Amino acid sequence: MPVYELSVDGALVREAEKIVSLEGRAFPTLVMRWESRLFDQPWLTTLVLDYVIALPPLIVGQATFNEVRIAAFTGGAGTKFMYFGTEMSASVPRIAPEMENTIAPTALYQEFRLDEQACPIPYLKLIQVSPRIYGEGLQNYYSPPIKVERYDGVASPEHIADFFPKVVANLDPVKGTTLVDPAQGFWTGARFLGATSIAILRQGRVVGLHRRTGKTDKDPIPPEVKRRDPRLDVRADWVAVDVGAASTVVAVRGERGGAEFVRIGADAPLRVSADNENPSEVAFEALARTTKAWRDRVILPMTRWGDVLVGHAARDMRLRPGADVHERAAASLPALPLLRERTERGEPFRLRGRSDPDTTEALKKPAPPIIDEEGIGAHDPFDPLELYAYYVGLHLNQRSRGLSTRYAITLPTGWSPERRESVLVAFRRGMFRSLPAGLCEYHDLDGLQVVDAGPSAIAYAVQAFRMFGIQPRDGGVPFCVIDAGASEAGLAFGILRSAKAHEAAEGLERMVEYLEPTAIPWLGGERLLHRIAYRVYSSSQAAMRDRRIPFERPPEEEPIEGAEDLLAPSPDGRANAWALKELLRPLLEGGPSAPVAERISLVGLDGAPAVVPLSIDRGALGGAIDAWFRDGVEVVRRHLEGAVAKIGREPDPYQGLRILLGGRLGMNQRFAELLAGVLPAGVQVHRFKEPDKANLGAPTVKMAAALGALSLRFDRIGATLRAEKRDAFRYRVGRARHGQLADVLDPSVDYDVWREVGACLKPEVELLFMAADDEGEVAADDPRVRRAVCALGRGAVGQRLYVRAVGPARAEISVGPPGGEPASGAVCWTVHLESGAAEKTGG
Repeated sequence: MPVYELSVDGALVREAEKIVSLEGRAFPTLVMRWESRLFDQPWLTTLVLDYVIALPPLIVGQATFNEVRIAAFTGGAGTKFMYFGTEMSASVPRIAPEMENTIAPTALYQEFRLDEQACPIPYLKLIQVSPRIYGEGLQNYYSPPIKVERYDGVASPEHIADFFPKVVANLDPVKGTTLVDPAQGFWTGARFLGATSIAILRQGRVVGLHRRTGKTDKDPIPPEVKRRDPRLDVRADWVAVDVGAASTVVAVRGERGGAEFVRIGADAPLRVSADNENPSEVAFEALARTTKAWRDRVILPMTRWGDVLVGHAARDMRLRPGADVHERAAASLPALPLLRERTERGEPFRLRGRSDPDTTEALKKPAPPIIDEEGIGAHDPFDPLELYAYYVGLHLNQRSRGLSTRYAITLPTGWSPERRESVLVAFRRGMFRSLPAGLCEYHDLDGLQVVDAGPSAIAYAVQAFRMFGIQPRDGGVPFCVIDAGASEAGLAFGILRSAKAHEAAEGLERMVEYLEPTAIPWLGGERLLHRIAYRVYSSSQAAMRDRRIPFERPPEEEPIEGAEDLLAPSPDGRANAWALKELLRPLLEGGPSAPVAERISLVGLDGAPAVVPLSIDRGALGGAIDAWFRDGVEVVRRHLEGAVAKIGREPDPYQGLRILLGGRLGMNQRFAELLAGVLPAGVQVHRFKEPDKANLGAPTVKMAAALGALSLRFDRIGATLRAEKRDAFRYRVGRARHGQLADVLDPSVDYDVWREVGACLKPEVELLFMAADDEGEVAADDPRVRRAVCALGRGAVGQRLYVRAVGPARAEISVGPPGGEPASGAVCWTVHLESGAAEKTGG
């Protein structure tokens, strides 16, 4: 039975490194060191024992003697000789104290080289005899006699492991029992990385360190490992990735069973449901090594964990207190998806690492949206979002989980088609790079699907209907989604209805039919927080100028005159902005009375830290936040008013309307109060409640969007853009001409399109209309023709009249220049064609 065992446990390896330092050791310490080969790699073994000389086993047929360096503790005593059955004479060759120079205090250990020329005893017999060590006198004699125990370093399945997941992404290594199992084995086309250091244990105690020499990134696969086709492990699941500025949620679900949330870069246990939200963040410890590894190889590049951190680990690195907190923040990239805005604006942006701040990488326009099986080259621009997607893929596509090739990506509602495509390409490239080459070749990517799952507001609505128990009824349930998150407030309006016959034939039961979504791009939590921080920076300008503190200006705010050099884009300015944002976050989330410190440590242009006093006008900041909320609520009200004209029911279009309030900013109490104040009676607001520590199984408002995206693929619910039907408008509308009703609007027109009626000749205009049940010529005085008088005012005389359909039984009339359309703010009247009532609604 072997006395020694190998261990790859990190704590044991660290303990081994401490033990072999020989710190505090004395008689009867012996140190052995030898070179050997393990897993066809050169290894250097160092062993520290008391009373025992451990010799490596002889590989029969390959060598007749293992050369071993042996050092005994002498404490400065004179020459000692080693005795192996037959005493070794003084002619035994002395060697340079190599081990003293590397592991032992100088002059405390005397070293010998045990080789075939110096030892008269055959090696196989030598490892069975009793060596003794003599000093100058009997008082230094080691007792009891030293017994030889052999070290059995034969490779076995428990010593084999693939450490690529551990080194690259801090994931569990693939154990040898898996790799040598014919039913499991190692994926063809994957990367193999063996152990770099193994602790040696003797009866449960670490006594040495088994360390491999040479390069570690080109390990041959041991012959015991069984090869496996990765296609056998492809899962039929869908992966939903909800991309957000502050956090990204990754959820996996199959046809049966619930969703599983995947945490990226997390090493702490799940404490609250929000821990399932992965920070959209990367951080660089060594930027140069990371980018080199990224460009060296397309499939499974060996970007080492620690050189780069992603998700939870990146945020923890940035927020961890310490003297180097600024350097860590400057090396971090929070709010990754918003980098697309910077490249679109052509804004200079530099990346840098914490340990190599002089190495910088400029953010460039990402790779063009071409089919990536044509090749990902070393000259492609480095895209941190693609790197983030690669790490999402590494966490999903590991040996213990199987492989996922179907990804549904939900993106912020207000993003342009070009930006959506760019982000989808980045995720496709990143996911592609995380798969073994044996699964996805450049010419064979049919199985990899990375699809746009639509606006996050719609995906959130799908899950919200389930959570709030909203079921379709006759005519459908009108809804409005307000997804107020970190970067924007997405708005979507529509109807939840039962599936029609042709939809039911496809297996659907419910349909979410929605109008073209929109967004309020400036109404995002992180954007507002950045503006708050900038205003505090501006009000503290005297102290900032005196200490030369750089800062990152939000695009919504005006520059400070004379501070152009301080506001120039830089990693230091970016780090200062994030530090001030974190300090002031309670003012946005808890109100202007929330406690915040009035001093902060920032870094100047010279790189020196400085404590800066802050001028915080709580009243002004509270007023600004309230004004932003009011402006946002007013935009929501206007969009809602236009939407209910299309989706609402007469005579009360707000009847039965459900407001689904989501997003982190949507959880703000003041925002919810202002929104409720502008909604008509009868409108029901469904406000999400975040789960507490006692309810880990409940999703957060951010997680709901990912769950909704999965429901659209596995549950009997679908989503479709609402198509305006030409017969939805039920009236003929126009003016009298030559005694006849001259139609301008009829059931064939599109909604919201202004159509010219003619000249406005007097302040009061008479609009004629009738039900569209007769398509022939109708006299203006026909009893079926009704009239509505709209007082447009004297200022309208001489302009052109315009009219448009805005609902099945609603039209608007206004004035504008010839050949155009009414200007924003022009006088406008709405005519309710069913009742004949007219009311002024604009101007």
